[in-house]
Amino acid sequence: MLSEHQAASGILSCPVEVLDLVFEPLSFSELRELSLVNKGLRAQVELILYANIQWLWREATSPPPITQLLRTISCRPHLSTYITNVQLDGMRIRARKTAGPLPKIPFPSSELTEHIEFVQGTGVPYSDLWIRELHQGTIDALLALLIAQLSNLRCLFLGPIFTEESQFVGKVLNSALCRPLDYRLPTFQNLRDVSFHRVVGDDGPQPKPTPRDRAKNNTNVLPLFYLPNVQRMSIAVGNPDAFTWPAAHLPDPSKLTSLDLTAVREPYLGDLLSVTPNLKTLRWAWYYDNGVEDDFVLPIVDLDRIAAALCQVRGTLTDLTILAEAPIGGNEQCYPAVKIEGSLCAMVGFDELKRLQVPLAFLVGFAKDTTKRLQDVVPRNIEYLTITDELGLQNDDGDYNSNWPIYEWTDSAVLTLLQTWLGEWRSCTPHLRGISVLFDHIDTNIGEWPPELRYSFMELDAQAAVHLELVEWKRDW
Repeated sequence: MLSEHQAASGILSCPVEVLDLVFEPLSFSELRELSLVNKGLRAQVELILYANIQWLWREATSPPPITQLLRTISCRPHLSTYITNVQLDGMRIRARKTAGPLPKIPFPSSELTEHIEFVQGTGVPYSDLWIRELHQGTIDALLALLIAQLSNLRCLFLGPIFTEESQFVGKVLNSALCRPLDYRLPTFQNLRDVSFHRVVGDDGPQPKPTPRDRAKNNTNVLPLFYLPNVQRMSIAVGNPDAFTWPAAHLPDPSKLTSLDLTAVREPYLGDLLSVTPNLKTLRWAWYYDNGVEDDFVLPIVDLDRIAAALCQVRGTLTDLTILAEAPIGGNEQCYPAVKIEGSLCAMVGFDELKRLQVPLAFLVGFAKDTTKRLQDVVPRNIEYLTITDELGLQNDDGDYNSNWPIYEWTDSAVLTLLQTWLGEWRSCTPHLRGISVLFDHIDTNIGEWPPELRYSFMELDAQAAVHLELVEWKRDW
């Protein structure tokens, strides 16, 4: 009978594809045990063990094991080349004051010697400050140290907890991507999928962001546009007093095809889209926070400016999702008033656009106007349209501006809009295949889309030969 070591050696003679099939169903703990059998198996299994780093931070007493990983990489530097996927998530840490600093993760000074040498070896001008924060166990400094050693990284996902303090992560990205010849840092040639999320909106008592804060956030995320081979990006971009790119030259993310933007408002949307020549999928969240007082985060939806920004990608964009939110503030009882100006009629000429999700108010405004027609706004080659009732609760309670119309598009009015369009859809939108109407789940709105209207809605489905559906949804704001 073969010994365990002989059996293990036999396994190693199998093709790589066969080994992948053998290792794939094994749990993390089983793979760790397998790596202890012999050096040959260890070398193969570690490629899988270290490929994906996934941490979720919820408890202050259970921080992510970043110091252990850094310690291991320090002893065996080649392991850093195995790490291709880093996903660090978490919205908030339990029992932590919202406005307070993140918990420190102790790192014994006696174990920092080689890490300090690495930081100094990069040649970055902020090395002393970086080292000081490493001594203090700042998660941002530790995370920057990890990222700075991941030359084969393909996917990077940083959730709100890990971007809340991102000074050094941002500095490392800036140094590596905007000044690659000046410092000894990875060029991240393989990084294709990146998400840099932060909490947007009111999350309890916290100081209002200053213009400097908003500019600092952009300094952290805008270098990502300089990634040489990035394909998918999901980021929150601030609205500083002046928009500037972090390098002397404009970025050229020619391989970027999917972009998810949060927080950025109309004035700067065009600046971002102007450098994405091959963008196919765009998801943009329009957001208003009445706790922010500046010249950009205003309670006005500027449709003309949105249309102008979107024109930057009209020749390539096939899938567009626009979300809208103006939530109740921390100490407020009413939704803030919002006004809509301009028109998205320029979208009619977006001939490549096949899928569109957009608030109905962005297409026809707040006031019910019988002269407004969906076919005058919807792209002529559209295949699937999803309209939502976002912003439907604005201007309808105590924080109401009498000069701004309330949301008047009742269910029956929406049905009439659809009937008008579908009566002639073959001539104006001949490729149309489906329409979805999304309406928020609200406990007090039990009568939304009553049975008789739903029946008429489904009758329209049959008459027009276009698939129609009503979808009740709950948003995760």
